[in-house]
Amino acid sequence: MAKKKLIVVLPYRFRDFDWQRFELEKLSQHVEIHVHEIIDALTPEFAAAYANQSERPEVKRFSSLKEWRREFKRVSKDSLIFTHVRPINLKLSLICMTLRKSKSKTVGFLLGGAVLPGTDEQIQQFAKLKRSYHFLRRNCLFFAMPDYVAVGGSESEERARRDFYRCTRIIYVNSFDYSQYLRGLVEDGSKSNGSVYLDTGIPAFPSDFLLMGQKELLQVSTWYPSLNRFFDFVEKALDLRIEVSVHPKHIGRDHADLFSDRNILMGNTWSNVARSSLVIATFSTAISFAICFDKPLILVWSDLIESGVDARKKSFIENFAKETGSKIFNIDREYTEQELREALVIDHAKRESYKRKYLTSRTDDKPNYQVLLDEVINAVD
Repeated sequence: MAKKKLIVVLPYRFRDFDWQRFELEKLSQHVEIHVHEIIDALTPEFAAAYANQSERPEVKRFSSLKEWRREFKRVSKDSLIFTHVRPINLKLSLICMTLRKSKSKTVGFLLGGAVLPGTDEQIQQFAKLKRSYHFLRRNCLFFAMPDYVAVGGSESEERARRDFYRCTRIIYVNSFDYSQYLRGLVEDGSKSNGSVYLDTGIPAFPSDFLLMGQKELLQVSTWYPSLNRFFDFVEKALDLRIEVSVHPKHIGRDHADLFSDRNILMGNTWSNVARSSLVIATFSTAISFAICFDKPLILVWSDLIESGVDARKKSFIENFAKETGSKIFNIDREYTEQELREALVIDHAKRESYKRKYLTSRTDDKPNYQVLLDEVINAVD
């Protein structure tokens, strides 16, 4: 008997990293996978943020929505759809309508796995207005909503109830990183006395801020010299070597001149964290791996960020610090060894809270592919 078709619709660049992150290698044993990448039809200017893309035969790229609709119509009969498109503007709403019109079972995803920017004051100030907006939006756009939405953590559960129509069924899963952690528990038990820096690629390379039309305020000429001086201090104080784990978007780009002579790690972020004795980060989603593997975590920013000139980055880093119990170090200042060592103490209560808020909605340690197989792909309607 022929396998059921699974169509993954993605408004971003699809990489081999995504094949692993979405656990498609596991699902491909049960379904025939088609990946429809539509970034070039939606936001071609955002493509500059990606240094690599998957060349797997399952991936098709579309430069126009007309071309995509023709292919989608051809393969969508009796299929299952995993969509990462949300109806937040007219063009995206029309795409979601196309998915629903196919009468195929449609699954959306709300698995951020990390804190969001914004202060408590800002959230409270606009709370009533946002509630009204989301009420109107989810009810007016009911025809563009998926049949299911997968959520991981109480924060995304709350957002799903706020953003999605009441008939959309919630599926309780894990963040992508946490599911990867669950799958990798038995794969790597090695340790090292090193530290890993979770690089975002900012400010050397284009980032997600391209999509938001925001200008990068950090400067290469000031950020990296200060960051490397801070790394020198950490290495000397703790007698360890810092390695740099490259952001998946920037695998393939030359990082050699940015981090002095430090070792550059491309790929396998979860394993890089698992082997380390300390994690250093700004506002990377991969901070979740430090939580998963119970590693000491310190956050860094600069004078420019701390002053509020770059308010969005400041908000991100402050919220990560608040939720994880981690200390922020300003790379433009000097610290003592004692201050650094005191920052290595782990707040286990906050980490457990972070896990439940942002990383998982389950207690049975099922990875995402197994949940989706059990509750969607093989489920009897």
